[in-house]
Amino acid sequence: MLYDAIENYKEYRIVSDIVQGNSSDALNVICNECMPLLEKLKGSKSENLISFAESFIHYLLTVALIPSQRKTIHAGIEIDVVIPNVTTLTSSPQDAIIITFPKTNDHKFIQKRVAEITKIQPHKNNIWFVLENALPLDASVYIINQNEKTRFTNIINDIIGFLSNKKQSKLKLFRI
Repeated sequence: MLYDAIENYKEYRIVSDIVQGNSSDALNVICNECMPLLEKLKGSKSENLISFAESFIHYLLTVALIPSQRKTIHAGIEIDVVIPNVTTLTSSPQDAIIITFPKTNDHKFIQKRVAEITKIQPHKNNIWFVLENALPLDASVYIINQNEKTRFTNIINDIIGFLSNKKQSKLKLFRI
């Protein structure tokens, strides 16, 4: 369903929106198309929504040529996405973001993940969680649930804004 929505919106429009700083427009349209379908899927609603968000972020990072490392382990801690990479996280944690996609609403589990990630990323504002519903965390939170005032649609703009102030910003971020 994600790739059908992307095809309907057109990849060149997504890239254009990202380049122009309007990625939230593309994310809104695609999320609004997919959310009703996701809500009808069997299984855990939280798992379905967060799996969708994670897949969408992987796609957007790839299409925008934003440097990232995905599904890795550092110091025994699982990382869903690190931007730009584990090397930067290790040498200059202030220049790296960790994005986590817990596929649960279990507050204790999510708090445990925050504590784990804080061991490898001491800059709490550089720890980003994508959640179904808002939770008070010592990390930045992006909400995917359309019943919440969502920030998920701003995540790519926020990543680009973060990178624009870092030494990696000298890399070409976009393919156009």
